[in-house]
Amino acid sequence: MDSILRTIREDSTIIAKEKPSSTPSRRIRVNGYRVQVYYGGNNQKAKQEARKMAERVKIWFEELPVYTSFSSPHWICRVGDFQTREEAMEVLQAMRESGRFPRAIIVKSKINITEDELRREEPTDSCAAGDSTAYSTNTGIIGRGPVEGGTPEDSTSCGQGND
Repeated sequence: MDSILRTIREDSTIIAKEKPSSTPSRRIRVNGYRVQVYYGGNNQKAKQEARKMAERVKIWFEELPVYTSFSSPHWICRVGDFQTREEAMEVLQAMRESGRFPRAIIVKSKINITEDELRREEPTDSCAAGDSTAYSTNTGIIGRGPVEGGTPEDSTSCGQGND
């Protein structure tokens, strides 16, 4: 896990050194992936849990952006802005190996990146059409709607709401 985090930190340092000091690139939203670490109800306790999970992520994975939002009727905490599922999988594995995020899953979502970071090929999927299909890679089960609280393991679903 340390080597993955070290690589992430080193990669971001290299990118920072390689960027020209000209005008900063404009931020855009594109289809991509995030790691969902919390999915709760719509009460005050769920709000507190989502925020607590966000703080935990910031402590253990300080280099990753954290998004806590309310998408009626659920509080959600998601991490990262990954253009590929493989990038998200590396972080998911590190999070699970830490033992602090055992129920984390990968979800399809709109992500925030700069124009410079944009790869030529965006993920092509049904998220663009607003589909909320979830697929479990463990069981091969396809379902509709969001995946509850990180279960089933290793699943993906389209991001809904304000990430």
